Amino acid sequence: MINTLLTLLLAPLLRLFCRRAAVPPQRVLVIQAAKIGDAICTSPLLRELRAGLPHAHVAVLANPAVAPLLQANPRIDAIIPVTAAEWRGTLGKLRLAARLRRGNFDVVFCCNGGSVWPLATLWAGIPQRIGVLPNFAGRSQRLAGRLWSHGVAHRGDRLIVESYFDMLRAAGVEPVATDKEVFAAPAAQERVAALLPEAGKYVGIAVSAANKLKELESGTLAAVAAGLLDAQPDIRIVLLGTAGDAGRAGALTGALAPAQQARLIDTCGQVALADLPALLARLAAFVGVDSGLTYMADALNLPLVSVAGPCNMAETRPVNPRAAIIQRRLPCLPCAHIFRAPTTCHVGTLACIRDVQAGEIVAAVLRALDGTAA
Repeated sequence: MINTLLTLLLAPLLRLFCRRAAVPPQRVLVIQAAKIGDAICTSPLLRELRAGLPHAHVAVLANPAVAPLLQANPRIDAIIPVTAAEWRGTLGKLRLAARLRRGNFDVVFCCNGGSVWPLATLWAGIPQRIGVLPNFAGRSQRLAGRLWSHGVAHRGDRLIVESYFDMLRAAGVEPVATDKEVFAAPAAQERVAALLPEAGKYVGIAVSAANKLKELESGTLAAVAAGLLDAQPDIRIVLLGTAGDAGRAGALTGALAPAQQARLIDTCGQVALADLPALLARLAAFVGVDSGLTYMADALNLPLVSVAGPCNMAETRPVNPRAAIIQRRLPCLPCAHIFRAPTTCHVGTLACIRDVQAGEIVAAVLRALDGTAA
């Protein structure tokens, strides 16, 4: 709070030390330091930014864990990996500002909340600073938002990409298309071929979620897998997750009959993040919750079924025409938002997840496979 108040007082002086911006902007910074799903939801901004400023140098400040997924994106010229630990405290913010100053950026588009970004970008002397103003923000963050050259207030009743596009418009870029995109690393197709030959009706199931509030129970996932395998003899199930999901994947596999297990492929921990788009592209359909893998499947235009649980589908959701969303109508929903993400159920029932039956998910997947998901 002290940093914010002092910067607000000194803002007129600090603006005098901002570099003179090139017109049109030649060096552009996009800040998206959140998780995989957030990065994929930022892909329309990157594409439309590149279309509007085709000769600009575009750098993305990103979470190092997500950076490998961005490396193959042709809209990006450079990636600046930064962890939250690096901007902790006043010294951390000053070091971040110094690093950004060396980039000589003309404009920044910030897709994240937090007081660190308006502070560090002004301290860095970036002349045009455009940031989203979260609909859920504490006092310090609201005050820091005044430091943006142009702040775009996000509303929870519209897709976050519309807020991102308002940021582009503030810089004179008129966006067109809102569809997401994702790119696989070079030679990814060859690497995933050993796991999934091209021929086959593969249905991917994400076995976990980073936010456990959104996660389907292992028993439900096992019942979904069994139901799909029983419904169509040519279906094969592909389990998707990290090495840390091995326990859940093993429990799911163990719950199936031996004949069903023979038609299951466990890829958890076997595929690098940068190769996942190539793996998902081989699927006939995908089942997940509100997570990075679901948005990756959406970007690839896969038939998919997303169990939305507690999430606000008005502001972020799969939008491809072959996506189906399952969500209960409960008085407590939505409780999970882009800028406010609880990790526990405030009513203690997890009804938004537990009330969804495996049979409902199976039926939705079968419709998706038949081309009637929407």
